[in-house]
Amino acid sequence: MSFLSQPFIRRGRAALLLLLVWVLAAGCGRREPPVERGLREGVLYRGNSSEPESLDPHLVRGAVEWTLVGSLFEGLVTADPETLEPRPGAAERWDVSADGLVYTFHLRPGLTWSDGQPLTASDFVYSARRMLSPKLASSHPENNLFFVRNARAYQAGTLTDFEAVGVRAEGDRTVILTLDRPASFFLSALTLFFPVPKSVVERFAPMDQRQNAWIRPGNLVSNGPFRLKEWRPHQDVVIERNPHYWDVASVRLKEVRFQPIESPAVEEAAFRNGLLHMTSTVPGQKVDVYAREQPEVLKTVDDRGVYFYSLNVARPPFTDRRVRQALSLAIDRERLTDRVVRGGTRPAWHFTPDGMGGYTAPDRLGFDPVEARRLLAEAGFPEGRGFPAVELLIDSRELHRVVAEAVQQMWRQHLGISITLRNEETQVLNASKRAMDFQMVRGSWNATTYQDPIYFLGAWQTTGLYNEAKWSNPSFDQLIDSTWTSDLARRQAAFRQAETIFLEELPAIPLFFTRQVILINPMVKGWVPRPFADRRLKHLFLER
Repeated sequence: MSFLSQPFIRRGRAALLLLLVWVLAAGCGRREPPVERGLREGVLYRGNSSEPESLDPHLVRGAVEWTLVGSLFEGLVTADPETLEPRPGAAERWDVSADGLVYTFHLRPGLTWSDGQPLTASDFVYSARRMLSPKLASSHPENNLFFVRNARAYQAGTLTDFEAVGVRAEGDRTVILTLDRPASFFLSALTLFFPVPKSVVERFAPMDQRQNAWIRPGNLVSNGPFRLKEWRPHQDVVIERNPHYWDVASVRLKEVRFQPIESPAVEEAAFRNGLLHMTSTVPGQKVDVYAREQPEVLKTVDDRGVYFYSLNVARPPFTDRRVRQALSLAIDRERLTDRVVRGGTRPAWHFTPDGMGGYTAPDRLGFDPVEARRLLAEAGFPEGRGFPAVELLIDSRELHRVVAEAVQQMWRQHLGISITLRNEETQVLNASKRAMDFQMVRGSWNATTYQDPIYFLGAWQTTGLYNEAKWSNPSFDQLIDSTWTSDLARRQAAFRQAETIFLEELPAIPLFFTRQVILINPMVKGWVPRPFADRRLKHLFLER
């Protein structure tokens, strides 16, 4: 069977061992697979693609971690599972001032942490201070707390007095956030602002130390519908229903067991053999098979994401815009989506996904090998001669490899250049990004919180924490700043101008707009076809 090949063994050892144990057990007469046992016991078995980098809600970056953290913690606001609109979370209600600057949140009475200790407004103030700590270097404030008055300056270190930041508590049940400017999407942005318990965090390390044992089993204390039960590296992460959660009566799953399976082929085999109720993805070559033979288990959702390659514009040859443009023009995106990625993905002719608050991005990119060769020659590399050694940094998941190999071949065919692939584990890749230790690196962003263009374009401002290329353009920065207005037409026009600049400069090359394609056993109920629906585990249950 193909799932026993050596690369799959390396990337999916835990699932492969589980699969072999099940096959052997079945041969000995023990025929109840985990999905059936899970039905009896209320335990959901889910693939999670890879080992989580962290469970600290102020440090996590990727989908693997958000799936876990989003079930362990709950912010002031949550997202409606159907509409994605903001709904009460830890806060039972809120008030907004007439000028749209002051948000007053009223916490639910009797909130507690998973250890039974009281959760109060001061915990949210502490968490904001921790997230904005310059030394902790959290990447999340850009998408939520940076809209708060003086938050950006505090994290940058130009303001050292946290009292000047627009976050304060009044008593135990009132949290007040004051913004710099009105932001219509601010409530949705807060869905990923999670509280952490000061007494637990600082029991193991200072507030702003990134390496902290508070996230380990037996230490981690959270406030969401689930709490951490086990974390065995490269084997599984187990979360269990949190008896201290304010809405525990609505949580029907007893446990969720996450399997870190990096190989989609191994994960699919585990699903097919009854080891998993849900996968994190589907091998591209299997999508059509399931669509034809088992359409009831195949789920496809637009996850409002873009897949791209960031370029280090501070290092030759990517200091030259013509080189960046040539690389983009030499990519046949339609061939890439139709024959390599599949699963309903669409070519990215721009950076911002469609459906972002009514915004329509300009289609500026295309496939033109002739123009690509002309630009490369103009930059000093005719037919690719003299082009320096360049590495493309990717992480170990199979999809990233096959996409990179396809693009690598296109660049060789159309430009005459050879790009080397450098494969790193996801955690190492993220560290390389932070250290700018790359020439080109794979990236993908999803609108995990609010559906607005600023989520994608605002990140590329000079001070943007997600600006992986460290690109800077004053005109782009000014245009993004001008989008802070209630004039919708002016706002959309500014975004289009800003994106036009981005697509001309290309600090990152968009490849395709992603879709979430997963397999779900029909006994899993409560799942809705909305972006990141499989992460809202509070609403799931098992039933024949």
